[in-house]
Amino acid sequence: MKVLEVLHTDRVDLALEAATKEETIQKVARLFSQGSLLTDEAAFIAAVLEREIHSTTGVGNGIAIPHGKSTAVTEPAIAFARLNHEVEWQSLDEKPVSLVVMLAIPESEQGNTHLAILSEIAVKLMDDDVIRKLNNATKEAEIVEILG
Repeated sequence: MKVLEVLHTDRVDLALEAATKEETIQKVARLFSQGSLLTDEAAFIAAVLEREIHSTTGVGNGIAIPHGKSTAVTEPAIAFARLNHEVEWQSLDEKPVSLVVMLAIPESEQGNTHLAILSEIAVKLMDDDVIRKLNNATKEAEIVEILG
């Protein structure tokens, strides 16, 4: 499975308003709910927050890649948000986050589908040119193209 198969323009927010990591996760999770990808939004958010307790998903360079595996997820999906204001995320580089790429993975997912997607995204987000393009994009379709 590739990023392009699970990221769509209706799950891109170019101006998300949030003050905390938890609020950011809640608001990005809503992008999945609007697309009927979650049967229980609260359960999915709990799974993502539980994952954050074990290890931060703030990978550095202003980026976080929160993810959750839950029975509440109907199919693998990715959402993207660019925050209006940086949010503290306990990132590896100790800097706040402004770009969030969230993965929703069904509990029933077998194998390494989510790891392959996570790896594909992580490799792309190591490229400074990709980061610049994500920060400068003005349309949702541009984000899908950049990450796809």
